[in-house]
Order: sequence, then structure tokens, then C-alpha cells
Amino acid sequence: MKQTKRVLAVILISCFLQISCEEVKKKEIEPEKMESKTMEKEDEKLLRHVVIFKFNDDASEAEVSKLNDSFNALPDHISAIKDFEWGINDSPEDFHQGFTHCYMLTFNSEKDRDSIYTPHPKHKEFVASLQPYVEKVFVVDYWVK
Repeated sequence: MKQTKRVLAVILISCFLQISCEEVKKKEIEPEKMESKTMEKEDEKLLRHVVIFKFNDDASEAEVSKLNDSFNALPDHISAIKDFEWGINDSPEDFHQGFTHCYMLTFNSEKDRDSIYTPHPKHKEFVASLQPYVEKVFVVDYWVK
């Protein structure tokens, strides 16, 4: 009986030590994984360009739709746009101040935005086409955190 208790004690202690060693290994590896993920995110900095329109009250649905199609076509012509999405305001809160259409473009750098996108003929053409139909434009650019 004494010997059985000793064997069980040795087995229990061995299991405890093995589990403890595995936990220590996990803790040693996890910070490396986290550091690696942090470094990856830093390498993948993205610049978001958010554009929100408030159209004139007299802008027809067809005119707004045509402008929307034109904006949606820009990524086909400007390779510096890495990602593009858009949507129409759907907030139940009444804070939109008449702004309805929101567009989010993604760039890898300020240079891509400022030296390729902004002066691009298709972008300039699009901006010029807005003038008679847009009352206000709200633009925010930020680096993704």
C-alpha cells in the first residue's frame, strides 16, 4: 500500500511538473507571437480617406446615382486605391446633418493619396462633376491603428 501511494505521488508530481513546464513554454512563446503580430500590424499601416456627401435638395435621384457610379469606378482607373467601400447613411440617430453617402478609400501612403489619387485625371473629372449637385463634402483621413 505504501509503495502504491509512492508511485501515485510520483505520477502526480510528474504530471504537475509536465503541466507547469508546458505553461512556462506557452508564456515564453506567447509574447513572441504577440510581438510578431504587433510588428506585422505596424508594417501594414493603412491610410483611410473617408468622404461624405450632402447633396443639394434639387439633385435628382438619377444625378446622384450617376455620381455614385462615377465614384465607384475610380478604383478601376487608379491603382493606388487599395480598397474601396461605400454606403448610404442608415443611422437611427439624427446626427447626420443631411450627409447621406459615405465612401472609404484605402491607401498605403500619403504619397499614393497625394501624388497619384488626387491629381489623377479621373479623380479630377469626378470632383468637377460634383460641383452642381453637392451642397457639402466632409473629408477625414486617418492612419489605421
